[in-house]
Amino acid sequence: MKRMALLAATLVVAAITALPAEAAKVRIGYWSSGVSLGFGSFLEAGKFMEKQGLDVEFVTFPDVNAPTKAMAAGAIDFAIGASAGSALSVAADGLPMSIVLATQVADLDFVALEGSPVARMADLKGKKIGMSPAGSATAAITSAILIKNYGFTAADFQVVPGNDPRLAQFLVQKDIDAAALRTVTIALLPDVKLKTLGSFRAEWKKITGKDAPPVLGVGLMRNEWLAANPEAAARVVAGMRNAFEAGKADKAGVAKALMAAGNIPQADAKAYAALWDGIYTVSMEPADIASLKAEFEVFKSVGAVKGTLPEAALVAGPYEASKKIK
Repeated sequence: MKRMALLAATLVVAAITALPAEAAKVRIGYWSSGVSLGFGSFLEAGKFMEKQGLDVEFVTFPDVNAPTKAMAAGAIDFAIGASAGSALSVAADGLPMSIVLATQVADLDFVALEGSPVARMADLKGKKIGMSPAGSATAAITSAILIKNYGFTAADFQVVPGNDPRLAQFLVQKDIDAAALRTVTIALLPDVKLKTLGSFRAEWKKITGKDAPPVLGVGLMRNEWLAANPEAAARVVAGMRNAFEAGKADKAGVAKALMAAGNIPQADAKAYAALWDGIYTVSMEPADIASLKAEFEVFKSVGAVKGTLPEAALVAGPYEASKKIK
């Protein structure tokens, strides 16, 4: 009898061990009105997180700073493209969240209408300039460029905030003199005659002396969730990496996801998808960490952020662990 009982107990333990572990729940948020839409819609359509064995809930937000605020409130666990400006700010404030990835680079141009008297960057003094709202990385980078490279003060230009479609409309209506627009947006305006005054990449190089463009969006993770789910965190990053590589190889798939998610015309979706390689990244190499630290110091020098960036706010662990996951 004892032998039978022992055998039964052994079988029960073996059966329990053989059962698949319960999928980790993760709530993923992104800004659906900006550049995050392309990556977010493709990530959802391709079920890259589900393929990592995750129980995922996607949450979209209409405002660039909303994902960071939602994370602070405990409403999401991971933001795929939180504004680098707001992420660096909350990290300096000591809020319980970590930057685990660089996910978007600032591929933007300063543009004005053809025929405008504004012909070069220095001409922007005293002008109305459209850009993403305060708190966004775009706004912080724009201010840094104008102040550092052209000697402007904050009083030397008027900021007109808005998302890219609204800023393009303002530009056409001549309500603003110039705008900082993503190359994605410019590609979707073939009938609007624009002239380029400067690029974020070139202007940022003047500040930092390096070729790397500034980071526009980051993968932001809630510390409590990260501590409780270290393996799942690595799988989240693996899903991001796989989606990035798939998007580079499948532009038609990216366009299809965009059309379905954003009701975007086919021609516009294809133009957006063609820029995938230049606007997205999924990385947290030492060079990315160094770039984010430099970006924080530049932002701090123009008053866009305050305090000190803690070393612990930049976490490469999930990214490194993801390299062992297919």
